Amino acid sequence: MAAISTESWSVQRRLTAQRVAAILYGVISIMTAELSVQGGEFGYTETALGALLVGFAMTVTRIFIELVKKETEIGAHLSIGKSGAIVRDSMLVMLFPAMTALLVVVAALTTAKWSILLDVLLYLSMVTVFVVGFLSSYVLDREIRPALLRGVSWLLLSLVLVVAKNVA
Repeated sequence: MAAISTESWSVQRRLTAQRVAAILYGVISIMTAELSVQGGEFGYTETALGALLVGFAMTVTRIFIELVKKETEIGAHLSIGKSGAIVRDSMLVMLFPAMTALLVVVAALTTAKWSILLDVLLYLSMVTVFVVGFLSSYVLDREIRPALLRGVSWLLLSLVLVVAKNVA
Protein backbone atom coordinates (compact mmCIF):
# COMPACT_ATOMS: atom_id res chain seq x y z
CA MET A 1 0.00 0.00 0.00
CA ALA A 2 1.36 3.42 -0.96
CA ALA A 3 2.18 5.89 1.77
CA ILE A 4 0.15 9.06 2.10
CA SER A 5 2.25 11.76 0.48
CA THR A 6 0.48 14.79 1.88
CA GLU A 7 -0.77 15.49 5.36
CA SER A 8 -3.77 17.32 3.86
CA TRP A 9 -5.14 13.96 2.68
CA SER A 10 -7.36 13.61 5.72
CA VAL A 11 -9.45 10.54 6.44
CA GLN A 12 -12.57 12.52 5.50
CA ARG A 13 -11.08 13.60 2.15
CA ARG A 14 -10.07 10.02 1.35
CA LEU A 15 -13.57 8.77 2.20
CA THR A 16 -15.13 11.49 0.06
CA ALA A 17 -12.88 10.58 -2.87
CA GLN A 18 -13.91 6.91 -2.53
CA ARG A 19 -17.58 7.87 -2.40
CA VAL A 20 -17.28 10.06 -5.46
CA ALA A 21 -15.47 7.28 -7.29
CA ALA A 22 -18.24 4.81 -6.33
CA ILE A 23 -20.54 6.74 -8.65
CA LEU A 24 -18.28 5.68 -11.52
CA TYR A 25 -19.40 2.05 -11.16
CA GLY A 26 -22.93 3.10 -12.03
CA VAL A 27 -21.89 5.34 -14.90
CA ILE A 28 -19.71 2.71 -16.56
CA SER A 29 -22.36 0.02 -16.05
CA ILE A 30 -24.94 2.14 -17.88
CA MET A 31 -22.46 3.05 -20.64
CA THR A 32 -21.64 -0.65 -21.07
CA ALA A 33 -25.29 -1.71 -21.11
CA GLU A 34 -26.03 1.00 -23.66
CA LEU A 35 -23.50 -0.59 -26.03
CA SER A 36 -25.93 -3.34 -26.95
CA VAL A 37 -29.10 -1.24 -27.04
CA GLN A 38 -30.52 0.09 -30.28
CA GLY A 39 -33.17 2.81 -30.25
CA GLY A 40 -36.70 1.44 -29.94
CA GLU A 41 -35.51 -2.09 -29.18
CA PHE A 42 -37.13 -1.97 -25.74
CA GLY A 43 -40.03 -0.01 -24.35
CA TYR A 44 -39.50 2.92 -22.01
CA THR A 45 -40.62 0.90 -18.98
CA GLU A 46 -38.26 -1.99 -19.77
CA THR A 47 -35.40 0.45 -20.33
CA ALA A 48 -35.97 2.28 -17.03
CA LEU A 49 -36.24 -1.01 -15.13
CA GLY A 50 -33.17 -2.33 -16.96
CA ALA A 51 -31.15 0.71 -15.88
CA LEU A 52 -32.16 0.13 -12.27
CA LEU A 53 -31.37 -3.59 -12.50
CA VAL A 54 -27.93 -2.93 -13.99
CA GLY A 55 -27.28 -0.38 -11.22
CA PHE A 56 -28.41 -2.85 -8.56
CA ALA A 57 -26.12 -5.54 -9.98
CA MET A 58 -23.15 -3.17 -9.88
CA THR A 59 -24.06 -2.02 -6.37
CA VAL A 60 -24.06 -5.60 -5.11
CA THR A 61 -20.79 -6.25 -6.95
CA ARG A 62 -19.15 -3.24 -5.31
CA ILE A 63 -20.41 -4.29 -1.88
CA PHE A 64 -18.89 -7.75 -2.32
CA ILE A 65 -15.58 -6.36 -3.59
CA GLU A 66 -15.28 -3.77 -0.81
CA LEU A 67 -16.20 -6.30 1.91
CA VAL A 68 -13.56 -8.76 0.73
CA LYS A 69 -10.99 -5.97 0.36
CA LYS A 70 -11.66 -4.69 3.89
CA GLU A 71 -11.59 -8.19 5.39
CA THR A 72 -8.30 -8.84 3.62
CA GLU A 73 -6.84 -5.60 5.01
CA ILE A 74 -7.83 -6.35 8.61
CA GLY A 75 -7.34 -10.12 8.43
CA ALA A 76 -10.78 -10.92 9.87
CA HIS A 77 -14.42 -11.12 8.89
CA LEU A 78 -16.54 -8.00 9.28
CA SER A 79 -19.67 -8.15 11.35
CA ILE A 80 -22.90 -7.00 9.74
CA GLY A 81 -22.83 -3.87 11.88
CA LYS A 82 -19.33 -2.93 10.77
CA SER A 83 -20.13 -3.52 7.10
CA GLY A 84 -22.89 -0.88 7.15
CA ALA A 85 -20.59 1.91 5.96
CA ILE A 86 -19.53 -0.17 2.97
CA VAL A 87 -23.15 -0.87 2.06
CA ARG A 88 -24.11 2.79 2.53
CA ASP A 89 -21.22 4.07 0.42
CA SER A 90 -21.88 1.44 -2.25
CA MET A 91 -25.43 2.73 -2.65
CA LEU A 92 -23.90 5.71 -4.45
CA VAL A 93 -23.42 3.34 -7.39
CA MET A 94 -27.20 3.56 -7.90
CA LEU A 95 -27.10 7.35 -8.38
CA PHE A 96 -26.43 7.37 -12.13
CA PRO A 97 -28.65 4.37 -12.98
CA ALA A 98 -31.49 6.05 -11.04
CA MET A 99 -30.88 9.30 -12.94
CA THR A 100 -30.93 7.29 -16.16
CA ALA A 101 -34.24 5.65 -15.24
CA LEU A 102 -35.68 9.07 -14.41
CA LEU A 103 -34.45 10.45 -17.74
CA VAL A 104 -36.10 7.52 -19.55
CA VAL A 105 -39.39 8.22 -17.76
CA VAL A 106 -39.18 11.90 -18.73
CA ALA A 107 -38.41 10.88 -22.32
CA ALA A 108 -41.47 8.61 -22.31
CA LEU A 109 -43.71 11.39 -21.00
CA THR A 110 -42.42 13.83 -23.62
CA THR A 111 -42.38 11.15 -26.37
CA ALA A 112 -38.75 11.89 -27.16
CA LYS A 113 -37.15 9.93 -29.98
CA TRP A 114 -34.91 7.06 -28.98
CA SER A 115 -31.96 8.47 -30.90
CA ILE A 116 -32.19 11.69 -28.87
CA LEU A 117 -32.52 9.77 -25.59
CA LEU A 118 -29.50 7.58 -26.33
CA ASP A 119 -27.42 10.62 -27.34
CA VAL A 120 -28.40 12.48 -24.16
CA LEU A 121 -27.49 9.43 -22.06
CA LEU A 122 -24.14 9.13 -23.83
CA TYR A 123 -23.22 12.78 -23.33
CA LEU A 124 -24.47 12.78 -19.74
CA SER A 125 -22.34 9.69 -19.10
CA MET A 126 -19.25 11.31 -20.57
CA VAL A 127 -19.72 14.51 -18.56
CA THR A 128 -20.29 12.46 -15.39
CA VAL A 129 -17.12 10.41 -15.97
CA PHE A 130 -15.09 13.61 -16.31
CA VAL A 131 -16.68 15.20 -13.21
CA VAL A 132 -16.25 12.04 -11.11
CA GLY A 133 -12.62 11.70 -12.20
CA PHE A 134 -11.95 15.36 -11.48
CA LEU A 135 -13.66 15.35 -8.07
CA SER A 136 -12.12 12.06 -6.92
CA SER A 137 -8.72 13.71 -7.27
CA TYR A 138 -9.59 17.28 -6.32
CA VAL A 139 -11.11 16.42 -2.94
CA LEU A 140 -7.83 14.86 -1.84
CA ASP A 141 -5.49 17.84 -2.15
CA ARG A 142 -7.40 20.67 -3.84
CA GLU A 143 -4.93 20.64 -6.75
CA ILE A 144 -6.54 21.56 -10.09
CA ARG A 145 -3.89 20.17 -12.48
CA PRO A 146 -3.90 16.54 -11.27
CA ALA A 147 -7.68 16.66 -11.01
CA LEU A 148 -8.03 17.90 -14.60
CA LEU A 149 -5.58 15.27 -15.81
CA ARG A 150 -7.54 12.53 -14.06
CA GLY A 151 -10.86 13.81 -15.38
CA VAL A 152 -9.58 14.02 -18.95
CA SER A 153 -7.83 10.65 -18.80
CA TRP A 154 -10.93 8.92 -17.42
CA LEU A 155 -13.03 10.63 -20.09
CA LEU A 156 -10.67 9.45 -22.83
CA LEU A 157 -10.73 5.91 -21.47
CA SER A 158 -14.53 5.94 -21.36
CA LEU A 159 -14.58 7.02 -24.99
CA VAL A 160 -13.26 3.54 -25.79
CA LEU A 161 -16.81 2.34 -25.05
CA VAL A 162 -18.22 4.86 -27.52
CA VAL A 163 -15.76 3.80 -30.19
CA ALA A 164 -16.59 0.14 -29.52
CA LYS A 165 -20.28 0.81 -30.10
CA ASN A 166 -19.64 2.71 -33.31
CA VAL A 167 -17.33 0.01 -34.65
CA ALA A 168 -19.69 -2.87 -33.79
